[in-house]
Amino acid sequence: MFTSVELEEELFLKAWGLSRIKTKKAFFAELLRVYVRLYEQAGVQSLRGKLVWDGDLAKVRETRGAGSR
Repeated sequence: MFTSVELEEELFLKAWGLSRIKTKKAFFAELLRVYVRLYEQAGVQSLRGKLVWDGDLAKVRETRGAGSR
């Protein structure tokens, strides 16, 4: 897809420089991936405190074993 966009040059160059991505195309692809991920995380965070877990934490910890992460 081809798109033409007017950007704030200083902001764009700063963000692109921080990314260490070599091409503009790759930079915008990563930018869109990050935006989608943040948007999805916000949706999950809105559920904080609203979900109920019915389980036995001690049993889960016992099953998992010491030191496994």
